[in-house]
Amino acid sequence: MRSQNIKRDLSLLGDELLEKFILQDVKASKYVNSFFSEENILNHSKNKKNLFPADQRKVLIEELNKQYSDLKTSDKTLNNIQSLSDSNTLSVTTGHQLNIFSGPLMVLYKIAQVISTANYLNSKINDFNYVPVFWIASEDHDFDEISEVNLENNSVIWNLDSKNSPVGKIKLNDFEEVIQSYKDSIIDFEFKDVLESLIDSSYTDSESLSTATIKFIDSLFSKHGLIIIDSNKKAFKELFLEQFKNEILNSTCKVDSEDQIKKIQNNFKSFKPQVNPSDINFFKITVNGRKRIRKKENLFIIDDEKEYTSDQIINQIESNPEFFSPNVLMRPLYQEKILPNICYVGGPNELKYWMQLKTYFENNNIQFPILKLRNSAYILNKKLSKKITKSGLEIKYFIGKLDDLINLKINSLSNLNLNFDSLKNTLSNQFDELRKVSIKTNESFIGALDAQEKKQIKGLTDLEKKLKKAEQKNHETELNNIKSIYESLHPKGIDQERYLNFGNFYSFKGQELIDYIIDKVPISDDKILVINLED
Repeated sequence: MRSQNIKRDLSLLGDELLEKFILQDVKASKYVNSFFSEENILNHSKNKKNLFPADQRKVLIEELNKQYSDLKTSDKTLNNIQSLSDSNTLSVTTGHQLNIFSGPLMVLYKIAQVISTANYLNSKINDFNYVPVFWIASEDHDFDEISEVNLENNSVIWNLDSKNSPVGKIKLNDFEEVIQSYKDSIIDFEFKDVLESLIDSSYTDSESLSTATIKFIDSLFSKHGLIIIDSNKKAFKELFLEQFKNEILNSTCKVDSEDQIKKIQNNFKSFKPQVNPSDINFFKITVNGRKRIRKKENLFIIDDEKEYTSDQIINQIESNPEFFSPNVLMRPLYQEKILPNICYVGGPNELKYWMQLKTYFENNNIQFPILKLRNSAYILNKKLSKKITKSGLEIKYFIGKLDDLINLKINSLSNLNLNFDSLKNTLSNQFDELRKVSIKTNESFIGALDAQEKKQIKGLTDLEKKLKKAEQKNHETELNNIKSIYESLHPKGIDQERYLNFGNFYSFKGQELIDYIIDKVPISDDKILVINLED
């Protein structure tokens, strides 16, 4: 295998706040604690060490030991768990939903990056020990988002009525057909049998999706010391009692988040909240599924249940905190409450809603972690790599927008000047001269001039489009080849990492692929990793 790092095109993010964040611009600094650097991580670590008490560490280790008691994991992972008892051990964390068979490639990239980042920090900072953590969103109830996985042209779908229950609790009683469908979709390369064995040992002997996911991810990453955490535990919820109660009494997440959103919008007019806060930002887990808690004047309504007073809800929280579940906006605070975390690695949308929460963290006296953007990556097989080489274009051009790629190729093929910008500039200059004349004679003539200029510029633009379209027909074969390559990297218009599962790539390269990604994933936020499976 070989790889290269390509500069990320920040304009493709389509968000000024994220662009400024990656550039570590002062304009974005108000909405994060500090940017990622060795110095900032060290300072952050010293503060977190003092803010994360020993009794919370004890709860964390006890729950992790229970979780791993029936799992044959690596000594490195077990050692990392035990090391959490030391106040100098801190975590680097990412999280994701419980997609079947690990879901899209980006899930593995996120995990690889927290491992790589922890390794990097351990090589640079001697005073602390950093361990990688993967947080599984076992309490989410959006089953549709996790029930499908795509391999090349095959989609594997788990058809099930989840009854709106937390996905981690879903039983795998009738999962054999889904397993077989996945196996049948994997291309028969050298390591297919290995992958099938990992699937069987993870999914056939597990009662719940949560247990199966932990086993499967552990089988891929435990040699690197990854700690996986299922936070849907009573002991963890007990640590979060005050935050649950404050949400009922004062709608703290909503108030603080809305305040932060206003601050962001003052500096970034185009900013739209990634997640809009609710009056109450946690759910109740009932026999009928995970249900919203709605506020109605001084009462609280839980779907399919009766109305409650605030005292009644608080009594339920204190008696059975395990029945309550943070939503996506409250979950970051919950995570940072139970983990000694100093850095969170997330995708663009995740970072946007994390940046809505800095005020919420401050008012709860919980340190806001250093945020790090998840790296993107693309994997090329031999066939695709040859096509790109034959196209005469660099791989970086296939990662941007399709229209830009086509225009680039047409310009390289055509003998004509397909860009009319110089003509448009000449035309505008001529109209500027006419305006000078009209001012000396009759200013009312300017309106007519402006309308005529607009009309003629539009005419040139239309002619430019028609000329490019004609040239596309003349070079149809070459452009279809370019489109074919692009569609391989963006199946159905979706980036490869968000659509394709890793199964066929693993079948070809085995564990070497996982280890390679961990080794090569860049630390810098402004790079994209491209992996060529062929040497």
